[in-house]
Amino acid sequence: GNSGVALAGETIGARWGLAKKGAGFIGGYLSGFLFHEAGHEIISRIEGVDMSWSVGDNRWYATTSSNGKLRNIAFAGFGAEILSAEIILGFDKIPKDNTYLLGWLAFNILNSFLYPLRNELQSGGYGDLETLRKTGVDTGFVEVGMIAYGLVTAYRIYNNPKFIPYIRVTKEEIIIGVEWKF
Repeated sequence: GNSGVALAGETIGARWGLAKKGAGFIGGYLSGFLFHEAGHEIISRIEGVDMSWSVGDNRWYATTSSNGKLRNIAFAGFGAEILSAEIILGFDKIPKDNTYLLGWLAFNILNSFLYPLRNELQSGGYGDLETLRKTGVDTGFVEVGMIAYGLVTAYRIYNNPKFIPYIRVTKEEIIIGVEWKF
């Protein structure tokens, strides 16, 4: 009798649920990307630097010759990723099984591996790492930090430990460390 109708309803419901989760994940992934780019924009405004964007090749262009300002703007995208991951993973009230947030974290993690890879494979460097290298930053250390942070972030999603990695950047140095919550 009605078992065929119930089964069809369950199948449609399951498909709709899967579609909603997939859309949430994709939305989160895109939000991670946009937050990275917003980091550049926010710091450029703080630094008083006019920026323009090229959507086709996913690049920003700043009207300044100051290496310090360019360095800060380039680091800001990665800083935005770190900030968002720490907020998502650092607050217990934020659900860790939300597909939107998992998509956002997936962007942050994948970007921490793909960015260094593209930088090494592309002649002259890639994107923000290329800009950092041109401003005098040893991008090899930045790449190692990005990969390490991506690995630790993936581990934290899976196990949610109480230690929190951090990266701090000053004009003279990059500091990578771990804080421990008791």
